Amino acid sequence: MQYALLIYGGEGGRETSGPLDGRVADVLSHEGVTGWARLHAETSATTVRGGEARPLLIDGPFVETKEHLAGLVVVDAENLDGALAIARDLQDTRTGGAIEVRPVFESAFRGA
Repeated sequence: MQYALLIYGGEGGRETSGPLDGRVADVLSHEGVTGWARLHAETSATTVRGGEARPLLIDGPFVETKEHLAGLVVVDAENLDGALAIARDLQDTRTGGAIEVRPVFESAFRGA
C-alpha cells in the first residue's frame, strides 16, 4: 500500500532549495520510497479557492498556521507500521516540525 508522508516545518524554517543533508538522503533512498518533493517556502504559494462565479487566486498558503507543508514523500509499505518506521527515521533527521502519514488511494499516485 502507498502512504504519503506530509512533512511540516515551523514558521521561518530554512529555505528548502539547498542540498539534502546526508542523513535525509539516506532515508529517502530507502527501498520503500517511491517519490518525494521538497517545496519552496510557504510565501511562494498561491492558493486557488472556490468562488461565487469562478475560482479565486490568493497569494500565500491556504490557511494561517505556525507550521507549513515543506514537502512530501510517497512510500510503498506493507502496512501503516512500515510507513511509520520510515516517517520516524525521517523525523530523526529533523529538529522540529511534524510528519503526517496518510494512506494514498490505490490509483491516485502516478510516479514520474
